[in-house]
Amino acid sequence: MINNNTFSPIILFAIFDQINMMRTRFPNYKSYADATIDKVFTPEETEGAKQLKANYLSTACFISNAQGKLHSVSLPIQAQYSPVYTITPLDYDHDGNEDLLLCGNINHGRLRFGKYDANYGILLKGDGKGNYQYVNQPQSGFNLWGDVRSVLSINHTLLFGMDEGRLKAYKQQ
Repeated sequence: MINNNTFSPIILFAIFDQINMMRTRFPNYKSYADATIDKVFTPEETEGAKQLKANYLSTACFISNAQGKLHSVSLPIQAQYSPVYTITPLDYDHDGNEDLLLCGNINHGRLRFGKYDANYGILLKGDGKGNYQYVNQPQSGFNLWGDVRSVLSINHTLLFGMDEGRLKAYKQQ
């Protein structure tokens, strides 16, 4: 989290990548390790700047009640392991309850940060009351290696849009 006093190293990497003049102000890591915002940016550079805060960083599901009001549902820890780009509702086990399939990943991220690729198709079993439990990968049968950006269900077949145009299909049993 960024406060008014210090920056995290990850934020500074991003700043250095985007604003070349920062390299002349901070020639090494030590020089900016404890830098406050007034040392990083001049008053002219921060003029008119707005402060934004992230207050919810988890992958979640929002379900509407009978009155149409949405409420958030916490998802299992496995839904937090990598970026999620698609959430597909389906009745995977044919029990009449809606399950969720979460897909995503970032395999071509910046070198400094590495890959975010721990999602091979995360299946969450729904109980019909808004609660979801993780189904382990061998049991779910999903083994999606790559970046998934879209999922389409057609005639009991799931089509996965992967890696900038590649398709993968899974037939639902």
